[in-house]
Amino acid sequence: MYGFDDKVALITGGAAGLGLAIATRLAQEGAAVAIVDMDADGLANAAAQLKEQGGAVHTVVGDVSSADDVEAAVASTEASLGPISQLVNNAGICLFRQYLDYSDDDFDRQMDVNLRGTHLFMSRVAGGMVERGEGAIVNIASVAAFNFTVAHAAYAASKAAIVALTRDAAFELASQGVRVNCVAPGLIAVPPSSTKTPIVTLVAGGPTDTRPMGFGRPSDIANAVAFLLSTEARFIIGTTINVAGGTDLRTSMALPGTPL
Repeated sequence: MYGFDDKVALITGGAAGLGLAIATRLAQEGAAVAIVDMDADGLANAAAQLKEQGGAVHTVVGDVSSADDVEAAVASTEASLGPISQLVNNAGICLFRQYLDYSDDDFDRQMDVNLRGTHLFMSRVAGGMVERGEGAIVNIASVAAFNFTVAHAAYAASKAAIVALTRDAAFELASQGVRVNCVAPGLIAVPPSSTKTPIVTLVAGGPTDTRPMGFGRPSDIANAVAFLLSTEARFIIGTTINVAGGTDLRTSMALPGTPL
């Protein structure tokens, strides 16, 4: 156990899926948690689950791509729970389609939620962390940042940008007591929600030629996030940890003797 009894953690996209798993793990570690999402009903259900862990819970309905919503979420969290010491930028959307089938609006919306949302929360929270001389941030990217997985070029581009943003912000903030890192999930089986239809739902899925460990669990991501937020990771900054069970290791190649 890492012992987050004196920590206030804000998790975006916290109403379901990876965000709820992360919030649950941090609450189990003793943190007071704030979860931000556009799904008001999902937030209410998530809050009920989190309160079973015994800690303080705060919910905020908001759009992470809106600066006004982000600033309101930060202000209400700190008024309710205290200064934010841990931030997890998990909120994201993904549209599966061929690149030439994307509209400009499709492209922009993924960049707005995934990349701009991450920037807005980091920029609004990191300043307070610097003033206090401590804080930890974890951004959620994807192995799609590094390899072609399926047809979702705008999503992959947004996640690659999050990796770069993490790296550069980490270098600038480290000397001021703030650590920034990133987790890149592979295929994680998550339940669908009212606002999310995941590519992999909670079904049985064993090893395959490209998935030597099958599908991951939301708790696998939550465990990595908790570690990076903890003092056990005090000397780790600007790093992206792939939590993918090997789906990021194999490159598809032609059989010997056939054209590449």
